Amino acid sequence: MTIECQIFLAILLPLFGLIAIVAFGRFPNIRETATLVTATANAINVWSLLPKVMAGERPAAKAFDILPGIELAFLIEPLGMMFACVASGLWIVNAVYSVGYMRGNNEKNQTQFYACFPVAISAAVGIAFAANLFTMFIFYDKAALSIIVNVLAVKFL
Repeated sequence: MTIECQIFLAILLPLFGLIAIVAFGRFPNIRETATLVTATANAINVWSLLPKVMAGERPAAKAFDILPGIELAFLIEPLGMMFACVASGLWIVNAVYSVGYMRGNNEKNQTQFYACFPVAISAAVGIAFAANLFTMFIFYDKAALSIIVNVLAVKFL
């Protein structure tokens, strides 16, 4: 797999997990398995980029140009790599903890919670790997949207 594919996969894999989480929302065991599998796969993918960054490489990927001079692009620097590793690693910890917490308290809207988390992780990795302010802005908006949707789902559903 190319480094560009790994970068895009780090951002898109949580969204593929989102589809599985929503599809199996009625089946808690499958939904939570999909969450754990996606979290683990994403962490493995992100952490596999670490040796290249530690060796001094600065992997990059360009998605497309929005307008001339404005592009959706990603560049992995050491600080962003650390942030992405922490975020993807904490998703595993959160997924394990959430299973017990959400079930133990018979929380409503568990599927909505599990569905908003991959969106937030995808946004966090996108922010960490952003090569320019435009890309960072897009992914900060995505992160804010996941928080707003989660709050509204818990409050009104």
